[in-house]
Amino acid sequence: MASKYIHDHINNHFQLDDKMVLDFGAGTGANCCICKPDYYLGIEPDARRVGLAQRLYPNHRFMIFDEKQIPAPDASIDYIFVIAVLHHLDDSQIKNYLLEFERVLKPGGKIIAIEPCLWDHTPFQNRFMNWYDDGKYIRKEEGYLNFFHEGQYHCQVLKKFTKCFVYNEILFSAQRDDGTYAVPSQI
Repeated sequence: MASKYIHDHINNHFQLDDKMVLDFGAGTGANCCICKPDYYLGIEPDARRVGLAQRLYPNHRFMIFDEKQIPAPDASIDYIFVIAVLHHLDDSQIKNYLLEFERVLKPGGKIIAIEPCLWDHTPFQNRFMNWYDDGKYIRKEEGYLNFFHEGQYHCQVLKKFTKCFVYNEILFSAQRDDGTYAVPSQI
């Protein structure tokens, strides 16, 4: 499923060759296989998942994330994957992480996000996602995009799709409006 609903979508829109990728909330590492090992860093707060990812993909790099500072140098990342993570975070957490994303992204770097999404015309799927999913913050499209707009990011919705007949999802990218890099004064 990761290949069809994540990897194919990303590969259809982005050229990852020789680009440094940060997989924010990497889980067990399923997304690393579309990246060259030397150009990938997966971070995850769950130490057990990091251990499993390291065993499954020993050539890729995974680190335990302290949920505060991303373990990457300033302006070192071309792309940040945020795959099925935002709907687990409350508003203040997302705003804090946006500051860290800004710090680690290279000028012109992009965030690539895929999230479950509530759609007005799909009440059954909306109820199912809210009941079944562990994420407490599944939002409508504008709910996700507004965080990035407020952080001075330009967003582009690349695809809306339904996964397995019941999960509405949105794929979007976000890039700083001015295309420049600025270290936030306080994180």
